[in-house]
Amino acid sequence: MGTFKEHLDLANERFDSAERLFGEGLEHTAAHLFVNAVVNYHNAACLKFLGRLPGHKQHSDVSYFKEIAKFIGEEYPPYKAAYEFLMSHKSQVDYDVGLSLSSAEQIRRRARKVREIIEPLL
Repeated sequence: MGTFKEHLDLANERFDSAERLFGEGLEHTAAHLFVNAVVNYHNAACLKFLGRLPGHKQHSDVSYFKEIAKFIGEEYPPYKAAYEFLMSHKSQVDYDVGLSLSSAEQIRRRARKVREIIEPLL
């Protein structure tokens, strides 16, 4: 996948599927899709604003975030906080079977926040 538009389309597809699954009571699967949608939103932003994908192995690495801060503007602090929260839960949603409803709801809220901030900029 190469263009920011392809990442954005995949992010929207995953996010919409997550909302549907959450409503069907499949919160863990939804949380997994929310986190992965945020990765795709972030990749789309990096491609659009920086012309490249992040050159790191860990999604939790935010050392390069200052490079995109100027494009996000005053919404950067809540964007970064939501992203960090979601990436701190990535292993749990990817591999754990015991995600609580409360955690799934928090993941949903923060994924919505990332989407609300970044989608209009893309």
